[in-house]
Amino acid sequence: MKWIVFLAAVGAWAFSSEHSELFNTDVGPVNITPIHNASLLIEGAGRVLYVDPVGESTHKAGPKADIILITSDKPDHLDPAAIAHISRKNTAIVAPAGPASKLPHSTAIANGETVRSSEIVIEATPSFHTAADRGQANGYVLTYPGLRIYISGDTGVFPEMKAIKNIDVAFFALGPDGMSVDDAAKAVRLIKPKTLFPYRVLEGNADDLRKQLSAPGTEVRVRKWN
Repeated sequence: MKWIVFLAAVGAWAFSSEHSELFNTDVGPVNITPIHNASLLIEGAGRVLYVDPVGESTHKAGPKADIILITSDKPDHLDPAAIAHISRKNTAIVAPAGPASKLPHSTAIANGETVRSSEIVIEATPSFHTAADRGQANGYVLTYPGLRIYISGDTGVFPEMKAIKNIDVAFFALGPDGMSVDDAAKAVRLIKPKTLFPYRVLEGNADDLRKQLSAPGTEVRVRKWN
């Protein structure tokens, strides 16, 4: 396991909006805010963590990052201007090897590898549609004491999903670059998350989507990404 070591300027507050979701953990609350496209802001365990920040203007109100996770080198996941805007001198970036080579202060991790920052363990999971693309992008499982979060990245369904276990909160990317609704329903049955947020939802009725993705033990929450 690799360690991310840096001095964090930790604030005593959490950014929130009407779209924020709060989850309790053994080390206090974790606040999750959807931002734009595939972008998320996750605050908890004394760390401010962004996933795939894209669009500088959409990140102006948020806090500076301690950790930034990048899932792939696609322009809608990798935005150097947005990364620069939310970064401090000691912001740590975790990414697949391709994007990591283009970013400062970055740690490259491959599928199956982990890094740790204080209480947070970050594991890279597969994220691909074809065998030729395997290993070029990451999904992530974030483990806080008492809370596990899965972020799919742009992926189809893959057999190893059944090994992604004990997920409290999952974010599945839908749409042309992500999963179809049918594939997302299959992924729900494999992973069995307690709470599911579909993101990058381009069209359709929220109630219909909840019904299509519902499964025993899983609550589907459809939220607005700007």
